[in-house]
Amino acid sequence: MSESIALVAAITALLAVVLGPLVSLAVAQKQARVAVLSNNRQAWINSLRDNISEFYAAITYVHITDWKEHPAKELNDKVERVLYLEWKIKLMLNPVEADHQKLIELLIAGRRTVSGARKGKAESGEAWMKATEALLPLAHEVLKREWVRVKKMQ
Repeated sequence: MSESIALVAAITALLAVVLGPLVSLAVAQKQARVAVLSNNRQAWINSLRDNISEFYAAITYVHITDWKEHPAKELNDKVERVLYLEWKIKLMLNPVEADHQKLIELLIAGRRTVSGARKGKAESGEAWMKATEALLPLAHEVLKREWVRVKKMQ
């Protein structure tokens, strides 16, 4: 009987010595993976916020500037920047999610107003206001949801 107790105690000790580090390793790997995902998602959120802000600012600049007093190259550079930011943001978004689809639609609508402003069409200003008024609250919703995801990972 005492031999069986000693054997059980020895096996238990052996298992603890072997399994303890394995469990610790598995937990550490999971924590590292979560930390990387969390950091990557946070970087994505920051980049998306910066790109949307710059997109909005570039479109606003196009609409509020009197282009008769500026060289045409400056306007062309701004339009090029708007196009670049539109595509960059679209590539960051998930086209399967409904609010991301709506955000993409608003980016396109906002960009389209730039060509109207470029041609001096007054109605492009109204379309710009409508698109940007919808863009900012939707961007807030998307960013907030992603921030909640990051917080859940931590």
